[in-house]
Amino acid sequence: MDYSGGERAEKAVAIVLLKSTVRSVFKKSVYNDRIIAIKLEAEPINILMMQVYTPTSEHEYDEVEDLCDIIEGILEEEEGKADTNTIIMGDWHSVVGDESYKNIVAPHFLGRKNHRVQMFINFCERNGLIVTNTWFRRPKRRVYTWKAPGDRSRH
Repeated sequence: MDYSGGERAEKAVAIVLLKSTVRSVFKKSVYNDRIIAIKLEAEPINILMMQVYTPTSEHEYDEVEDLCDIIEGILEEEEGKADTNTIIMGDWHSVVGDESYKNIVAPHFLGRKNHRVQMFINFCERNGLIVTNTWFRRPKRRVYTWKAPGDRSRH
């Protein structure tokens, strides 16, 4: 396991691996307290895994755009892009809703789009990424990851 939160481990992201997977890691990079990445040697092609935690809506929009710029820089500098599958995980604080968009978002999600969704979709489109958790039909109780206090809303 590696994390990016400094000595106090605040605002950190982490990637936790099985012991049997650790030997496949040939590169790990901590970019800041919101982005960490590892590269795994795999067959038929290598895997770049990135864990990302974008700022919440309490932060300025510029902070989110700066984070996206860093991620795009990581993707651009990646050696052997054609020989690498990229997986970006984490919390983007974006609700994509239940409508399809091109081949990026499928209709199997929960809620109404929020104000961050277009920035997120544009990011995915520019970088050839898809929002994978929208492509699988699941019961609504398995789609949300956060409940508001008092059980009033789910996100």
